[in-house]
Amino acid sequence: MNTKANVLVVDDEMGIREGCKRVLTEDGYEVDDAADGQAGLQKVMLNDYDLILVDLMMPGIGGMDLIKKIHNMDPEIITVVITGNATIETAVEATKLGAYDYLPKPFSPEALSAVVKRGMEKRTLTREAKKLYAERSQRLLELVNERSRLRTIVGCMADGVLVANMEGRLVLWNASSVKMLKSKGFDIAGEPLEYYISNEQLITAIKEVLNSKDKDFSMISREIPVQDQKVILMANIAPVRDEDGKILGAVTVLRDITAFKEIDKIKSQFVSMVAHELRAPLAAIKGWLEVILSGEAGGDREQNMKWLQRAMDRSDSLLALVNDLLVINRMEAGKIAQKMEPVKINDVINKIIEFLKPEAEIQKVSIEASFPEDIPAVQADVRDMEKLFTNLINNAVKYNRENGSVTIEGEVEGGFVRYDVKDTGIGIAKDQISHIFDDFYRADDERTKKISGTGLGLTIAKKIVSSHFGRIEVNSEPEKGSVFSVYLPIEHRKH
Repeated sequence: MNTKANVLVVDDEMGIREGCKRVLTEDGYEVDDAADGQAGLQKVMLNDYDLILVDLMMPGIGGMDLIKKIHNMDPEIITVVITGNATIETAVEATKLGAYDYLPKPFSPEALSAVVKRGMEKRTLTREAKKLYAERSQRLLELVNERSRLRTIVGCMADGVLVANMEGRLVLWNASSVKMLKSKGFDIAGEPLEYYISNEQLITAIKEVLNSKDKDFSMISREIPVQDQKVILMANIAPVRDEDGKILGAVTVLRDITAFKEIDKIKSQFVSMVAHELRAPLAAIKGWLEVILSGEAGGDREQNMKWLQRAMDRSDSLLALVNDLLVINRMEAGKIAQKMEPVKINDVINKIIEFLKPEAEIQKVSIEASFPEDIPAVQADVRDMEKLFTNLINNAVKYNRENGSVTIEGEVEGGFVRYDVKDTGIGIAKDQISHIFDDFYRADDERTKKISGTGLGLTIAKKIVSSHFGRIEVNSEPEKGSVFSVYLPIEHRKH
């Protein structure tokens, strides 16, 4: 790195501070540390930092308050939460306060380096974007009297550009703005804004800038919906001033942020979905505990134990859900370190069958494997393979019928090994097959409602297969069972 970036580690554990300093110093950063939130805040006031690692649980000023105070001083500082009390609620709260990422303790040096590197890249991109925006605005002002050069520059910009004079007449635009606003009136210059633009919100915002009496005001930003709310534009509108600060006109830069708004919507839906999935088991656990605390069973220890067992069962399902969520989050963030090595899938499946047989016997379901012994190894992470086939075989048992069967078959097909997990279970309706790998999806069926599960097992299975450059296919009919086929590329050995 040509110029060393500055990192501050705020944590009341000396071991964490020293460990972070050692790792990040070796990565080429200038690293400072503080033992609590107050000391960290003082250092932020006195020094310039690019990224700050903040522990949530500290004496005095807590991690959440510190993040809020840091971003009040400088919203562009990258903050990363490090904590041993990782929960979905704290992650959401920290993100709302502006935290860039979330690093649960204990973490590896590689994970620390990776999250800091990404944070620094975001810091650099933000600075470059701000610099580019300032340069672009300055360039427009400098070239206001050089119309031919100005039109060439503006015409090549991907963002839409509109320039209006003090009288509210449009004097310059580019093709991108015409495309974004879907207007057909851009044929001659010098007409009022209403001649070209039908969006009242945009016209009002531009005139607000032109009529401003505030000499210190530099820019306003507005989200402008167009095309019947289907497209959202971000309009950044800045006044053009002369040397005395008098407004001569306004420059509007339009950017299509529809995709970003959709991402925000998906994130909100995911948070809502997670909250819904967590609420049911938590409410059940609370209910059973309230019954016990109320003394309803009197001194009947056996009845109390039954209620406690029910609470324990729901807590197990809650823990399984949280674990699955953490696995998916780490997989999507690329934080799961895969140890790729030759793996004999036959051995993995045989081990899983032995593990699941007791449960299958309770369900009155038989499990058997049928594959050649000479199926070649695949280059894979053995833990991922265990998780993948455990999910598939366990589902085949759970969603089976009484006295049903599960058969696992394997063969070589082209450059892949193919394993089929077949069951004689309840099957999947045709209109549901395309959704079974979605997060939290469970078939809407009276029989499936009685079967426990997080709705994330098949999501994890597909992500594992994709991360190993394979694919997974499903064939199923209601009442006739299902076949899940996994294709994994064969290991290529060097001779």
